[in-house]
Amino acid sequence: MRNTLRLSLHAWRRLATRPDARGASRNITTRRLYPLVGVIHSSLARIQALSHAEALSSAVIPPPLFLLGFWRSGTTFLHELFCCDPRFGFPSTYACLNPSHFLLTEKWARAQVAQHQVHRPMDSMTYSWISPQEDEFALFALGSPSPYQALLLPSLMREPRLLLDLREHSQREQDLWKEILLDFLRLLTVQQGKRMVLKSPPHGFRLPLLPDMFPEARYVVIERNPYEVFASNLRLWQTLLDMYSLESWSADEVEAFVLAAYIIHEDAIAEGARFLGPGVLARIRYEDLVADPVGQMARLYSELELGGFDDVRVRLEQHVAQVVGYKRNQFKISQAEKARLEERWGHLIREKGYWTGHESDYIRFVESVPASAS
Repeated sequence: MRNTLRLSLHAWRRLATRPDARGASRNITTRRLYPLVGVIHSSLARIQALSHAEALSSAVIPPPLFLLGFWRSGTTFLHELFCCDPRFGFPSTYACLNPSHFLLTEKWARAQVAQHQVHRPMDSMTYSWISPQEDEFALFALGSPSPYQALLLPSLMREPRLLLDLREHSQREQDLWKEILLDFLRLLTVQQGKRMVLKSPPHGFRLPLLPDMFPEARYVVIERNPYEVFASNLRLWQTLLDMYSLESWSADEVEAFVLAAYIIHEDAIAEGARFLGPGVLARIRYEDLVADPVGQMARLYSELELGGFDDVRVRLEQHVAQVVGYKRNQFKISQAEKARLEERWGHLIREKGYWTGHESDYIRFVESVPASAS
């Protein structure tokens, strides 16, 4: 049986009618388990909402700080650095995987297993229940339209723009996403009472929509060598599909999706950034962040006028000291893959200054994200 995600009944029903019966590999246990889990989580969500109704109704969401970047661009490391600042809040792994009841149960869970760390399936980075996490997992579990629907149904990857660009959906679907995002942020506000730092690669595809929702939000866009991003994404998606997919899929389909998704993402970032002036959006290269984490964070704090950097500098230095010596993943792409990559992404690679012109049989890359110390 495949691993199962903790979806609400609404989230499961959105998916249950989608799989192509010829490609679906769900067995009887999975077909029964997801609806059962959905009923439980939907019931817990109602209890959570009722038990905190007064606080939720009066919660005022502080303008978030959005960390944007394509998958495997270094958003996790950037997120952890910002979360060293105690003025900021963040959705924990527990909250993102249990959005239906974390207000009721997270304190208990933290007391039981908070410090137990495991390795992420796509690399050797460690995380625990209290680590900063992608809010997209919570939105997906609560029934929002999300690219992570493709983790269960990879056939959705065959239409990447429909999967990734929320504006391709009906107004009703767009309103549903906005409602679920705001509901989750209210829950986090009730829990922590802080300005949230949100890291979720799918938010990059939504940058043109975010300023209207959050007029006072701030944004950081991180980019990384596209050759490395490509190689790392192939591994990421293949690993996650192995874990969660309910349909058959092929490596060729994953590659085609990654090649298309990166262009869609970069177009959305460029479109959204045009309307964000100085002090609202800052950019950073992953390579620069790894080389000088504290110095680059000082620059970001200054550009975004976040203030208080001197107070957090020591915490940042301590975190960086804890994660040095991380064992790095190694990747390689064939010359044929490199050629296909440069055919699709060549203009972006040149614009970003990452063009290699290397023509060996294999191109090797080494991951260099420091390990989580959460």
